Amino acid sequence: MKKKLRILIPIILGIFFIYVTFKITSQEERLLILNYIKSAKIEFLLGAMFLGASADIVRGLRWQLLSKAIGYNSGRINSIASVFMCYTSNMAIPRSGEVIRATVLSEYNNIPIGKTFGTIAAERVIDMSISILILFLVWVLQYKIILESFFEDNFLNFIDDNFWIIFSSMNILIAVLFLLIIKVESIKHFFKSVLEGFLSLTKLKGKLLTFILLSLLIWTCYILAFFVIKFSVSELYFIDNSLVFPAFVVGVYSISLSNHGLGVYPLAIALFLSNFGINTEIGLTYGWLAWSCQAIITLIFGGLSFFVLPLLKTRG
Repeated sequence: MKKKLRILIPIILGIFFIYVTFKITSQEERLLILNYIKSAKIEFLLGAMFLGASADIVRGLRWQLLSKAIGYNSGRINSIASVFMCYTSNMAIPRSGEVIRATVLSEYNNIPIGKTFGTIAAERVIDMSISILILFLVWVLQYKIILESFFEDNFLNFIDDNFWIIFSSMNILIAVLFLLIIKVESIKHFFKSVLEGFLSLTKLKGKLLTFILLSLLIWTCYILAFFVIKFSVSELYFIDNSLVFPAFVVGVYSISLSNHGLGVYPLAIALFLSNFGINTEIGLTYGWLAWSCQAIITLIFGGLSFFVLPLLKTRG
């Protein structure tokens, strides 16, 4: 039952956010959004798709550094294909992509699955750190925009009043997980393997700078892909460049709420931009174009990866 709920809840949330979008827009606004999308210049959309696909390809190449750090050689095609398979799977079943990717990397490269989970976890930590760094930069450089759009006094007061309860709850949860890991032998063995994969970051040595540069390149491609969308529709020109970077951050943190951000990603961007006088239909156009470009390349390359990778293994 819990497994079904984990699958259904994000889908229901995605449908709910689409319903909310439908309710807050009039029929005229929805027709206007559709016309804006139809008028989008294909060269800019293709440019955004190219940048998005490049980011995912670099992500696959970056993982090879971690596999070599723990003593395993991995195929370049396998590494890249696993990334697209991960994202495609997440569009259907949330959080299933990491399992698919770890399984593919383990099976096609003869690496213990615990270690592949560990290396993927290491990647997640780095990517999360970069996203937090981006959020921090937005906060420092554009703190007025953040204060005006993200935080309300009630929210900040709630955090302040309940800080010790939140802090204590997190520590108790960590302690329970730690006890569970050390008590159950099979779980302990698995997490030991995960830890070894995670610690692959410490074994990069001379490749650490390359890993960092590839990580920065991934996020640069994502940001540029989002920015290029602005030039695809003339009505989007009215969005001030100072709003694009924080809007990108809003989109990044909204993706996890539903299947690949379905419904919530465009709505979150539109609601953010509406705080600064940008019409809802303009914000939704930006959000749906940005989301669709990434979704299209994910489905195309992910579908090809699911089809081609087993054929390559059979031939090998």
